[in-house]
Amino acid sequence: MSFLPIALMEGEKITGTMGGNTIAAITIIGLAVVFAGLLILILYLYLSGAVFRRSNSADHKPEPTPKARPAAQVAPVKQVSKSAAAEDESEVVAAIMAAIAAMGAADGKTYRVRSVKPVHRGSMGRSAWAQAGLSDNTTPF
Repeated sequence: MSFLPIALMEGEKITGTMGGNTIAAITIIGLAVVFAGLLILILYLYLSGAVFRRSNSADHKPEPTPKARPAAQVAPVKQVSKSAAAEDESEVVAAIMAAIAAMGAADGKTYRVRSVKPVHRGSMGRSAWAQAGLSDNTTPF
């Protein structure tokens, strides 16, 4: 036996005895109760957040600042020349080549580096390692 036709008939009996003003008043009162509940909830969350912020700031008392020392002579920042940057790049390439040579020695093969180019990430913004991890984690999906 289905309860839907019975519920519809009972609903017609109830709404048939009510006027349009009564139905509108019940709807408006229901909406007012819901919005009042939401406002109370917002107020509660705002106040509890203020209490927690205040308790966190009380736990972290600022440390007293040390007395000012006489200013010491600061050495000027040394500018890195392009030759130093090139030396750093050549050291990186040498380290990569040494790792490849060690890998080749373990395999009994000889590997060779043909070129070294910087990787341009473009719009992705992720490193190759981050992209590989993302690919591994989302492959099943």
